[in-house]
Amino acid sequence: MSTLLPQTTSSASDENLRKLLSLRALNVSGQLVAVLTAIYYLDLALPITPLAFVFMTLIGLSLGTFFLFKRPSKITDTVFFFQLIIDVIALTALLYFTGGATNPFAWFLLVPHSIASTLLSRQYVWLMALITSLAYTLLVFYYRPLIHLDHNMEMGMGGHFAEHITGMWIGFVLSTVLMAYFVAGMADSLRKRNKLLADMQERIFRDERLVALGTLATGAAHELGTPLGTMDVLAHELELEFKQKGDEPAANKLALIQRQVKRCKNVLSSITETATLDKYDAGQSLPVDVYLTNVITQWRISHLEVNLIESVNGEGLAPNITSDMAVTRALINILDNASRVSPQYVSITLNWNGDTICFVIEDNGCGMPAGYLAKLGMDVMPSKAEGLGLGIYITKATIERLGGDVQWENKEDVGVRVTINLPLSIEKS
Repeated sequence: MSTLLPQTTSSASDENLRKLLSLRALNVSGQLVAVLTAIYYLDLALPITPLAFVFMTLIGLSLGTFFLFKRPSKITDTVFFFQLIIDVIALTALLYFTGGATNPFAWFLLVPHSIASTLLSRQYVWLMALITSLAYTLLVFYYRPLIHLDHNMEMGMGGHFAEHITGMWIGFVLSTVLMAYFVAGMADSLRKRNKLLADMQERIFRDERLVALGTLATGAAHELGTPLGTMDVLAHELELEFKQKGDEPAANKLALIQRQVKRCKNVLSSITETATLDKYDAGQSLPVDVYLTNVITQWRISHLEVNLIESVNGEGLAPNITSDMAVTRALINILDNASRVSPQYVSITLNWNGDTICFVIEDNGCGMPAGYLAKLGMDVMPSKAEGLGLGIYITKATIERLGGDVQWENKEDVGVRVTINLPLSIEKS
């Protein structure tokens, strides 16, 4: 029998449905062999027409399911549950025409219930337990008895055989209840464990990439220090020469180049200093509104032309936050991206409550496709014209490392809204 997977992803749903259809094909084949054996070898009188109708209907539904639900996104718990109900109805119909609860294969009704107990949520499991128990109960009282062709004796529930069938019925109902309680509980725990393991593997993979990126950044900072220093000296000398010649526009442009070079040198210096610190996030504890003011002041040095609107909406005293260089770089990255697509309007709003600190950054750019938004920060993406590349990946990893989350969404009119939530547990007094 195929092994069905605990349902955790869309690909698992697709695989589970394919294996269920394979199991159904195996069951239909076995049932056909059993019916033919009963008719031609055991000389039992079975109604051929209704049995053929049940088989053809089940085969047709299976083929329709195979072609209709090719896309994993369509396969939900509800769809999978109804596929199991189809199996229960088909098997109940077959058992009705072949002796009901006296048929030795009546326990096969436990198979759909066991699958539901392993893969589906508790509500579906208990509903399946009720459906299979009701089906078995009906088969105890309503069925077409098995009759031998050699004689007219009915193979029914006469004599002590009725007590045996009643005991089987009680055992079946108890089995469905126990499976719904214990097996479903263990399957739910298994799904939670698998999710935790997947999250842990993703976190380890992300941390490994961040360590690699940090190593590359430190090496680049070391290698770029000398050429930037040379460029700084040459730009300063050229600026003096153009000032002596009276060419003020060229001198101003060289002064701008010199400021940008100095900014690059400062960034490289901070990278080198960070790499040598014993604790990367060591910093000063500040009220969050003061911290935001410091971040914006640092950011405005190279973005004087951007129209930035600041607002603080928190109630009461501002909570403290550690002046974490990682969080500062994350905020500056998002502000850089917003100013690149919408220099005429960028807003940043600070809010807080008893549990979290919230930063909301908005712009009036053209927005982004929903599919692209969903992938932001999940992996290192190639830089686009909007500048959304490595910085976004590092930003998301930084915020999640601190126990927070960051979300990108398109605004109702135009632009993108970025929401950063940080827990107050990052405060260090």
